Order: sequence, then C-alpha cells, then structure tokens
Amino acid sequence: MPRASLLVRRTRTTVQLAFAVIYVVWGVSYAVNRIMALALPPLLAAGVRFVLAGSLLTLVAQVRGLSLPHRARDWLAVGVAAVLGVVLSNGLSVLAIQHIPSNQAALISASSAFWLAWVGMYGRHASRVSNRTWAGLAVGFIGVAMLLSARGFGAGALVGWQLTILAATFCWALATAVIRESEYTCDPLVFTACYLLLGGILIGSCGLLMGDAARWVWSPPGLGAIVFLAIFSSTCGFAAYTYLLVHETPARIGLIATDVGPAAVNGIARQFVRQCRSTVTHMHTEAAPLAREDVM
Repeated sequence: MPRASLLVRRTRTTVQLAFAVIYVVWGVSYAVNRIMALALPPLLAAGVRFVLAGSLLTLVAQVRGLSLPHRARDWLAVGVAAVLGVVLSNGLSVLAIQHIPSNQAALISASSAFWLAWVGMYGRHASRVSNRTWAGLAVGFIGVAMLLSARGFGAGALVGWQLTILAATFCWALATAVIRESEYTCDPLVFTACYLLLGGILIGSCGLLMGDAARWVWSPPGLGAIVFLAIFSSTCGFAAYTYLLVHETPARIGLIATDVGPAAVNGIARQFVRQCRSTVTHMHTEAAPLAREDVM
C-alpha cells in the first residue's frame, strides 16, 4: 500500500529542519559548485549531479510505493519546473560561477528573497506580504547592493556575469511560482524527483551539444563536488525546499532561507576550503626536501 512521503505532513520540527538544511547546505553549495565548475565541464557535470539526485529521489518514491505523475498537465508542470529551476537557474549560475567568486554569487543570489516574495503575491495561491517583511527584505537587498558596490562596477567587476547570476535567481523565483501554482496530483516528493531528473537530462544534453564530453576529465575534486551536490544540495536541499513550498509562504522562505544567511555560510565554507588547500600545500612543501634526502 502506498505510503505518503515526509513532505506531506507538517510538523514544527520538520519545518525547522527543512529551513536548516536550506540555510546550511545551500550556503556551502556555492563554494562546492565553483569547485565543480572549475574542475569539470560545468553543464555536463551539473547534468550528472541532477540525474543522480533525481534517481535517488525516484528510488525513495518507489520504495514508499508512490506512483509517477499520470496526467499530461502534471508532466507539463514538471517540464516547466525543470527548464526554469534546473536548466536556466542552475545552468546560468554554474556558467557564471566560473568567472566570479562564490561569495559574490551567494550575495547576488540573496536577491531571490525579493523575487520570491514579489512573484508569490500573484496566482491562485497568492500570499500577502506584510510591510514588516518588505522592510526586512529591503534591508537585506540594500546590504547586498552595498557589499557588491564595494568591489566596484568597472571592467574588472565582471558585471555581465553578476547580471547572469541575477537572471538565474529570477528564473528560480519563476520556477518556485510554477511549483506552487501547479495543482499536481502526485506526491510532492515524486514531483521533485521528476523535475530534477528531467532537468538533469536537459542540462546535460546542453553540455553535450556544447562539446563538454570532449573536455571531460576525471578530476577527483570535481567528482567529489558532484557527489556532495547530488546528495546534499540536490537530493536533501530540493526535497527540503519542496516541503517548505507546501507548508510556508514564499516571503517567509525567502526571508529566512535565501537571504544573506547562506552567503555568510558560504564565506565560512570558502575559508575552510582555503585552509585545507593551504595545509595540503604546506605538507607538500615540507615533504619535498625529505624526499630528496631519502634519495640521497
């Protein structure tokens, strides 16, 4: 007998856990995403990531006896969510993050809090945004603008790639609206699995068309980044996000989970990666003279 997924039942503890997953995991993911984008062909690597995540969630759905969407309308919603939320949002982001630091990408992505609240005001499931919430979003948005302006907007600021990240966040807000407004009949976990899997196939196909297969290398850091992103950022993160879309308003999700907090977490993650690289470099530097002494 089919068992409903954990995404259907609302509890305070599960809501807090979902927010924590988005806050921490997606904050770290900016740094990991940059590692993947620099080590591997970005679109093909992103495709592998989302296909793995979609496959894992599909396996969980099958184990719980949940059925796939059976209406054409449901598959249309899956397709639109895949194009907006994976191909455009993640595709633009992973291309841009090759050229700008991950902390900059995280800060710009914080603007999605504004887009989520604004887009969420329209549609069948529209939610009102209070003046207090708008004030909080405005403060966060101004803070992001100030942090970015401190780096300057000259030729070296790579404004084009910054705007690409901004476009990616807007696509993500549109994908969020599609998921909320789609009155699909399948379980939310199944819907998430399907659009991640389809999105992975589409973005991976874009990579193949752009010649990513010829540039593919078996890079341990890149492959490790794919595994982390597939399991934590995509499987756990997207499932948590879908759960919040079912039980919370877009404005609340944006204010708590996608404002400047993840950018701060990303800063900590970048410092950790830098420290690891510094330690490894130091170890290699010290090991080289010892190796020469052994040879002599």
